[in-house]
Amino acid sequence: MYFRSVAAATALVSFSFGLPDTATGQSKTAAISGRVVSADGDPVAGARVQILNLRKTQATDSVGRFLFADLKPGSYRVEANLLGMSPLSALITVNAGERKDVEFRTDSLGQLLPTIFVEGEPEPQLIRVLTTFERRMAHGHGRFITRDDIEKRNPLKIMDMIRFLPGVRSDCRGFVCQLRLNHDTRGCPPAIFVDDQQTHITVLDNTPPTAIEGIEVYRGPSETPPELNTETARCGGAIAIWTRRGKRHDP
Repeated sequence: MYFRSVAAATALVSFSFGLPDTATGQSKTAAISGRVVSADGDPVAGARVQILNLRKTQATDSVGRFLFADLKPGSYRVEANLLGMSPLSALITVNAGERKDVEFRTDSLGQLLPTIFVEGEPEPQLIRVLTTFERRMAHGHGRFITRDDIEKRNPLKIMDMIRFLPGVRSDCRGFVCQLRLNHDTRGCPPAIFVDDQQTHITVLDNTPPTAIEGIEVYRGPSETPPELNTETARCGGAIAIWTRRGKRHDP
């Protein structure tokens, strides 16, 4: 579950470490550690921290710290969730034998706090709050069409981006198209959402592609996020559209 009230975060602080490997003399794994603190720097215990692309989750300890060890080298999306606040997120890349330490700092005013510079870290990364679209895409369920995809395809209608996705069936007669996202015997049309508000399928023809920031397509209830899983979506799947006007940024 995600919470959508205000929150923000500081910057990434990183350092490296090495542990001996009995075969090579070097550590082959990596680690991501850190802490969650309030705007005043007080530790936040019990915050839920997860690596989205691995589905690993921890709760911060009494001093607000967490540790993910024995990771393969690569990039990981780390997210901290606090009750009543928006998730805080960072994309962290670690190499073999490296440990990076990140601090998530909340701010009840919803403003990004100043970047923390650490000696030896000339360009620390800024952590920002993810949009709903980005958070869902990070979990990997469903199909996602980004702004870049739309610009590359340059369709006349956004319907043209959806009906050619694998597994999507369309029946277009004249100016009207019917979509089916799955093979449910009831033959239900998908539930349609624009900027988190349920609406009618005609928006797929009436909304110009230049006005759209991203599209989510879910084939059935096993893929659909709980907040979109209406009775219609449980039968016909769901399509969520995010307009550029309604795009959510951190304040």
